[in-house]
Amino acid sequence: MFDKLVQSIKSGIQDAQELEAVRQLFVQALSDMTLDVNEMGKLYREITSHGFSAEEIHELGVYALRDVIQRAKSDGRVDDAEMQLIQQIVNLTSVPNETLGELLSVLFVQRRLYEVSQGRLTPITVTGLNLYANEKAYWAEPCTLYENKMVRRESVGRSHGVSLRIMRGVSYRIGGSKGQSMPIYEDVAVAQGQLIFTNQRVVFKGDRRTMMIMLREVIGADPYTNAIVIHTNTSKQPLNFHYVRPESAELVAQILTQLLA
Repeated sequence: MFDKLVQSIKSGIQDAQELEAVRQLFVQALSDMTLDVNEMGKLYREITSHGFSAEEIHELGVYALRDVIQRAKSDGRVDDAEMQLIQQIVNLTSVPNETLGELLSVLFVQRRLYEVSQGRLTPITVTGLNLYANEKAYWAEPCTLYENKMVRRESVGRSHGVSLRIMRGVSYRIGGSKGQSMPIYEDVAVAQGQLIFTNQRVVFKGDRRTMMIMLREVIGADPYTNAIVIHTNTSKQPLNFHYVRPESAELVAQILTQLLA
């Protein structure tokens, strides 16, 4: 029994060492962010010759994908070559779709940003949005709608005046005033939902508020790192949308700029 246990431990150590060796081979092959035919063939032979389980092969794929994704994100753009490399790793290691979705979601915004910067606006499908004739949706961004509202009133200019002693036990106060009650306004969250951009309008579909802005009504927009403020000729106050994902700020600004051009 003891000998079998020792052998099992040795076997486990050997398997771990083999897995680490192939992992480092991936790192070496991906150092230039490309995989040529020879590198793909060598990696395939190493994976299949060691008899790794499906879970271990998936683990190799996830490791390689995280390495590539981290480097692809470094310049804020994900180009066609980087997407092709990611697809090669997926084909080689058969990473499950649920795991793949979690990994690639962080790249989706950067990928679309690259496409938009190249002048490519790719239509998307937005569930629950009825499109007009010849209308196409190009982006849907989770956000919160804020409105500038009065939250309280404060007294401004109030003074207790000066108390003058006339005699013992008697004083007289002069110069006092009640002041003026002034409203205090703050930006308040009023609804959460999606801000959708199409080639005809901007639509906000929220849990407590829904609105639509035709592009011809937009007279300007102020992009911020965490929000976008849209000015229209039909609304008295600007429309203030705060992002759930601040990393989308540049993408949203570029999409709206191209749609308004």
